[in-house]
Amino acid sequence: MLKLYHNPMTRSLRVLWLLEELGLDYSLESVEFVPPVEGKLFAQKTPTGRFPTLEDGEITIGESGAIIEYLIERYSEGRLAPPIGSPLRAKYLQWMHFPEGTLNPYVNAIQRFAPVTPAIVAAMREELDIAIAFVDDELTYNTYIVGNDFTGADIMLAVSLLSVNSLGSLVENYTNIAAYFARLQSRPALVKAMQS
Repeated sequence: MLKLYHNPMTRSLRVLWLLEELGLDYSLESVEFVPPVEGKLFAQKTPTGRFPTLEDGEITIGESGAIIEYLIERYSEGRLAPPIGSPLRAKYLQWMHFPEGTLNPYVNAIQRFAPVTPAIVAAMREELDIAIAFVDDELTYNTYIVGNDFTGADIMLAVSLLSVNSLGSLVENYTNIAAYFARLQSRPALVKAMQS
């Protein structure tokens, strides 16, 4: 059985949401978040020392994006990702990696440096706003981030946008993102994941 080590304030929400979307049997190990320990990069009480961590039999895997791709490849039966060779595949891959490659570095830096370097944080917020506007523009003609079908890229992106929102960047001020969130929040799998 699949086992997810989870803390609701972390990216493990992505994995929990996907497990619910796929209707998979899993056990949930709720783990308290441990503040960073000096000299130790990964200090959480999970098999990898971080969130999320997923166990699937003898396989143990970390990194939310890697887990999402793994679960979709192994268990989705062709759902939640355009097939290899599809014209939408490149766009899907781009948006799978955009949250961690573009949005979250700004979010992490702003959270970390806000108290000590306000001028740098202000510049980072401007860059983050440009990235959010890029997302909003992409959603102008699409129901979801890759097109009209919900995919794993939406899970990756939406959880990062929740983090952006926690900074007070107010992504709901962007019309297309606000409508996108409304669509996502109607998904029973997300509702259930957020209640765990």
